[in-house]
Amino acid sequence: MSRILSILLMGVGGYFLFKKRFRFLNAALGNPLIRKIAVNAFMRIPGMRNRIMGSVFSQGPNPI
Repeated sequence: MSRILSILLMGVGGYFLFKKRFRFLNAALGNPLIRKIAVNAFMRIPGMRNRIMGSVFSQGPNPI
């Protein structure tokens, strides 16, 4: 019985976390330490660093 109850509570918690995911993400990334850890982890994904840096520092034509 307690196993069914714990599975049910995890499901309800997951549902509310999913519904409020952006509020949770904004609260978590509002902390500078957590934001720094998240950016470092994201930049370690293969190919992401090159893609992000390529879009930020594009090699377009230079206006004179």
